[in-house]
Amino acid sequence: MKRLFFETIDSTNAYLKRNYQKLEDMTFVSASFQSEGRGRMGRTWMSEKEKNLTFSLLIKDPEVMREYAQMSVLSAFSIAEVLKDYGICDAAIKWPNDVYVKDAKICGILLEAVTVQEMECLIIGIGLNVNEERFSEDFLYKATSMKLLLQKEIDLEELKEAVYRRLADNIKKMKRGEDFHEKIAALDYLKGKKAFCSIDGQNRQIEVLGIDRDYSLKVLCEQEVRNLSSSEITFHI
Repeated sequence: MKRLFFETIDSTNAYLKRNYQKLEDMTFVSASFQSEGRGRMGRTWMSEKEKNLTFSLLIKDPEVMREYAQMSVLSAFSIAEVLKDYGICDAAIKWPNDVYVKDAKICGILLEAVTVQEMECLIIGIGLNVNEERFSEDFLYKATSMKLLLQKEIDLEELKEAVYRRLADNIKKMKRGEDFHEKIAALDYLKGKKAFCSIDGQNRQIEVLGIDRDYSLKVLCEQEVRNLSSSEITFHI
């Protein structure tokens, strides 16, 4: 296990993409500030310096990389577990890669695979709102933080250690064959909601039926039940 810390970096995901060949499996890279932090669909993700937890985890274990679809929601589930330990008991997983509390986003997750002829590594980037209290009105969603919810300052180093331990522990359990589906499905933020979304380039209304056992999203679309992967859908709830 290798841990790297930077005061300032372009992005922890980008660092791992540049250096994965010389780094070991489960390398953990965190930073006080990311100048070019990103979310899904190429969106910019900015975080005030030394206010939030921004880090990436390098996965080189082929057994774990094969569970790409599960790793996104398992990472979100791990964050939800840590939030519960801190007293935030109503965190929910917004498939495939966000954590919400009371209809506000508290954590975003970005998975990136480096592929040459085959997948060489998987990078899990996580941004958790911790001590930030003001969020830009330009955000596409309502945001919150641990400090806003708990009304107290959170020690970032203690939190970082708790998150890393939980992620590493859940990955080990997954490799041993533990089934997380029931626990993850119980925290499904989208289940039962109707949403306008883009599927295969067309705007449609769907009803979310829930996270399926293969960690795709089961939806009802025009009276047809479909299972969608994260690359097939963009939500507008």
